Amino acid sequence: MCTSKLIGRIVEKQYNTYKVQTETGLEKAHLKGKNFQTIQRKREFPCVGDWVVLKECDGTLQIEKVLERRTQISRQWAGNTTEEQVIASNIDYVVIVLGLDGGRNYSDRLLERLTTVAWNSGATPLVVLNKADLNDEAEYIKFQAETIAPGVDIIATSVEDGTGIDALTSYLSSGKVAVFIGPSGVGKSTLTNALLKKEVQKTNAIRQKDKRGRHTTSTSFMFELESGGHIIDSPGLREVQAWAEEQDLDDTFSEIAELAQDCRFSDCKHEGEPGCAVQAGLEKGMISPERYDSYLHLKKELAFLNRRKAEKNSHVERQFEKQFSKMVKREMSKKQELKKY
Repeated sequence: MCTSKLIGRIVEKQYNTYKVQTETGLEKAHLKGKNFQTIQRKREFPCVGDWVVLKECDGTLQIEKVLERRTQISRQWAGNTTEEQVIASNIDYVVIVLGLDGGRNYSDRLLERLTTVAWNSGATPLVVLNKADLNDEAEYIKFQAETIAPGVDIIATSVEDGTGIDALTSYLSSGKVAVFIGPSGVGKSTLTNALLKKEVQKTNAIRQKDKRGRHTTSTSFMFELESGGHIIDSPGLREVQAWAEEQDLDDTFSEIAELAQDCRFSDCKHEGEPGCAVQAGLEKGMISPERYDSYLHLKKELAFLNRRKAEKNSHVERQFEKQFSKMVKREMSKKQELKKY
């Protein structure tokens, strides 16, 4: 027996179980039965940040429908599957958290990749360089990051001495939602605790050999701050396979995109074609070789991704056409049988 419907927002996801904030409080909800069967793509599964329609059946809340997402941060599922994995939705900021304590917790190339993913979300990217107290060159790295992520605000933070915490809090005013993304060990959970002013997220020591952290956070959870804003602490990203479009790449590499407008050919690949303004900029030192190589690598990766997406969509359309054709034949056959009588 199912009763009236209500609206809620998902604040935690664990497999097929969700915690949903409704006007009556925090409730558990499930997605099961025919709701599973109607989902065609993984991106359509509910995620943290989603507004959903709920109904109560025999004392259990069920998710009936996901309302249209305003923004969403996604990446490609790990492995060879061409599927979109939505990390969080209806967000205002994608906060890229990187660590300045050495190891692989910060690199220009990682920042470029994560910024491209962030631009694709429709939300505003924000970069946090955490553990600034552990690096004497924190200000220089911040300056360098500003050239790597043009147009993106960058904050150096330290939970140990409080550096940048107020600046980060200022972005999270009433109603604003931010999601933290970045590798494990960069201090996302520690920052979450600092912003909430209490220990709500478990933290672990990092490996001293390579400064990598263990995956302390295994699920995404949305927390409410005193300011009325919200933060979503997500698990550390083991691998970041970009899910983005060429325009997102142009936003990340804006100086290359601007030069490309002066290329002789509109379809210039910037790899030695005559009249290539990007190549000319590279030779003049306007673009570093490392940044140029990173741009080409990401451009080829996204081109490959888009081909795979097109092939998959074409396959889905062919399957739909086959199923539709079979249905039409069945109906025609039924009509022919009825005519006999």
